[in-house]
Amino acid sequence: MSASIEETLLEAQRLVTHLQKAAELKDTALAHQLHDDLGGLMGAAVMDLDAVRRVKPALSQNALERLDRVKRTLEQAIDLRRRVIEELRPSTLDDFGLFAALRWQLKKTWGDSTVISTEAYPDVEPLFESGTPIVLLRIAQEALSIALMRVAIKSTDLTVRADPTNFWMRFSDDGAPDAEEQSEDPAMVLSSMRHRIRVIGGKVEISPNKLGPTALTVWIPLRRPGTAIEN
Repeated sequence: MSASIEETLLEAQRLVTHLQKAAELKDTALAHQLHDDLGGLMGAAVMDLDAVRRVKPALSQNALERLDRVKRTLEQAIDLRRRVIEELRPSTLDDFGLFAALRWQLKKTWGDSTVISTEAYPDVEPLFESGTPIVLLRIAQEALSIALMRVAIKSTDLTVRADPTNFWMRFSDDGAPDAEEQSEDPAMVLSSMRHRIRVIGGKVEISPNKLGPTALTVWIPLRRPGTAIEN
């Protein structure tokens, strides 16, 4: 491979890394704004509605019913805001760690389906380098998005393992590929996962069988040479 081609590939990889980090920072900033600014406005609006309901002389029954409808709509908007914030930057990850965020994501993905979802984790969550947990969660979300592109899934499993220097996540399911109904290209999603994991020194492996890939394993080193582990 010529030097110019290598330089072009490296530049492309740096660009992808920059775009992924920029998107994550933008999502985090937007999540904080929705939580602090919009959350404050919505909370004040609910309090104002409750105050209006108690005015003297009392409002007519029709007016009270309209106020109640407005309040219910506002409460639905507050719930939507909360869900959008969780999509942008899951608070569970920041408050309780990666394992709790993975449990939340699996419940969100399979909780309303007939799919039997199992999961296993070490007793103690490792100490990750700063920025690694959100990368691992995004990779998990992408792995689950690939599973959702498959059909006839009856069961899925996430097995997490760790030793003093290594960390693994293994996603598996018993589904089959569905090329006709896919809204995304699994190869592109997998490429995104591989780039994310490469940046933090890890790798992604696929275990194929006759029906297509059914097991995906993510590995990272817990401590890279010359780096310190941070919370």
